[in-house]
Amino acid sequence: MKMIKKMFMMKSVQTLLKTCLNVKPGENLLILTDTNTIEIGEVFALVGEGMGAEVVMTIMNPTTRHGDEPPRIIAEAMKAADAIVAPTTFSINHSTARKEASNAGARLIFMPDANEEVFLDGSLDIDYFAQKKIIDKVSAILEEGERLSITTNLGTELTMSISGRHAVPQTGICHEPGSISPPPCIETAVAPIEGTTEGVMYIDGAIVPGRACEDPVKVVFREGRIISIEGKEDADMLKETLESYNHPNVYCAVEMGIGMNPKAKIGRGGQLEDEAELGTMHIGIGNGITFGSSIRAPGHCDLVIRKPTIKVDGKILMKDGELYID
Repeated sequence: MKMIKKMFMMKSVQTLLKTCLNVKPGENLLILTDTNTIEIGEVFALVGEGMGAEVVMTIMNPTTRHGDEPPRIIAEAMKAADAIVAPTTFSINHSTARKEASNAGARLIFMPDANEEVFLDGSLDIDYFAQKKIIDKVSAILEEGERLSITTNLGTELTMSISGRHAVPQTGICHEPGSISPPPCIETAVAPIEGTTEGVMYIDGAIVPGRACEDPVKVVFREGRIISIEGKEDADMLKETLESYNHPNVYCAVEMGIGMNPKAKIGRGGQLEDEAELGTMHIGIGNGITFGSSIRAPGHCDLVIRKPTIKVDGKILMKDGELYID
């Protein structure tokens, strides 16, 4: 049964290595795994070897949360790689090791909460180049914008300034040195100006890391940071997660992201799908190293809402989850 499943997984793995990462014969391909994701890493290694790459697979103990640093020996290997795939339990994206590897020119696909389902449910089998065209259009609108407002039928009313901030598209296409992406999480994002995020947010999609929400969580932002969290069990989970970091900056808004994967579904294939579903948006809190924010924290969380209406300088970009870009 495992062999049959791996055979089906290989199609998605080949898409990631060939289409997304553009691995070439002779390139140094690093497969970064932990003890929870060894079997997934083995599929990547097998396909990479078949493409003629020089494959090295590393196995570490799982980190404890998103943004934790990998062991130093792995950090050094990352800087020496041409291309990296990181199916791991927790994300390495918001780490110094990842930033240094990107600065050294490594192309990187990171896949936190990696599980077999995400390779089988279709969310990786999309037309990445077609989606890139749409993501680039949305990113251009965010680049030129100054003020964002976000509302939902549940009562979300958020505003923030994005003047002068660069959009950060994650298209799944990592062909240029230093490029990164976390498919199936295809999105574009922008960092709000520090201290400008204001209002109320009702999280009805998912909390990442965490799970899909069973009941809405009410979060209030003042001067760019969360000042209250209300709700049932999901609210308690969010409070406990943020308290565990023991750092004031994990409550700060550092990202406004828009999910752009038409085949991703919240609650199905892992947390990368939870923030990727087309028709959703998320506020990222905590470490803003990836998005151009000056805020640093020991971790990063994403708060996902469904069917938002997003306006840029008063013009509708998304209405009830549907894009308006033409």
